[in-house]
Amino acid sequence: MLYKVDLLCIESGIFGVVNIRMNLERFAFKRSQRKRMSRCDRAFSVSIGTAKPDAEKEALYSLHKDRFKGFIHPTLNEYLTSGFHQTVFDTREICVYDGDKLVAVSYFDIGEQSMASLIGLQHPDYSHYGLGIYTMLKEIEFGRSAGFKWYYPGYVLDLPSDFDYKLSLGDFEYYTPTKRWGSHHRFDPSETTGARVRSAMEALHQGLSRIGIEFQDRYYPYFSLGYMAPWQMEFLTAPHFFELAEVEGRRLIVGYEPVKRDYRLMDVGLTEDFNHLVRMDHSAGLASEGTHFMDMLQVRRLLFQTKDLDVMLQHLVSRGWSRPEDMS
Repeated sequence: MLYKVDLLCIESGIFGVVNIRMNLERFAFKRSQRKRMSRCDRAFSVSIGTAKPDAEKEALYSLHKDRFKGFIHPTLNEYLTSGFHQTVFDTREICVYDGDKLVAVSYFDIGEQSMASLIGLQHPDYSHYGLGIYTMLKEIEFGRSAGFKWYYPGYVLDLPSDFDYKLSLGDFEYYTPTKRWGSHHRFDPSETTGARVRSAMEALHQGLSRIGIEFQDRYYPYFSLGYMAPWQMEFLTAPHFFELAEVEGRRLIVGYEPVKRDYRLMDVGLTEDFNHLVRMDHSAGLASEGTHFMDMLQVRRLLFQTKDLDVMLQHLVSRGWSRPEDMS
């Protein structure tokens, strides 16, 4: 199973995923990058080979888990294999040693023309060396010497974030909404799925407040599991929704569906039948009580849907939801 998401639900809200890549044939190291590499090359020894997670590398992974956002694989081995016994990818590792001590490691997959950077880990005691950037530069150096054309360092977000350090490496292309690659210099954050969802939900928030409907604001990190089908039941695919009422585990919610691009009023409930799919831990921001809903939700009934926000608001008014004092 292979899938790609356009959205992430992390601590501070909904973000669009912007996949980026670099043309290694056109890449040239900057002076500052050469200085960093020279400094680290003198201070440390480096080995490159087939990925072999071990106890020392797992320890580095554990040190980094607190800085990860969203869902977290419990171990490095599970991160690299997605919990399966083996992986179909040709995964390599770059190990950085201070004497006999492992101080940084990074992992990347290689294909016929491309390489994809997966994760970089560094010991916090060596943070002043910037070993995360150093291992990425060593990956680029390896890719150029091996004749690869493309370097994929994962993604950035459609709003400023901690992921933006990747963009400092060089000139990147991004995967456009029209499913083409274009210069990241021309990236327009208003064109992303994330921007569309944020705008729709802000309009819905204002509309509900205007007509006097009370609600609870909820983010739903498991929304992407609803697309990993075919399922025998329909899971909720809205990453952000407003809860209007809750009775004995059943919830009346209204939200925006990113793929169908419409507003939906739904009756949803908990399901335990597929909880085995949720094998990852989650960061402290997601685990906090309140805003994030951390159980899988099944759509019991789709009560109403429309692409027009005013039509949705009129429907709620017609059902009496605009008079909170009558809701009992």
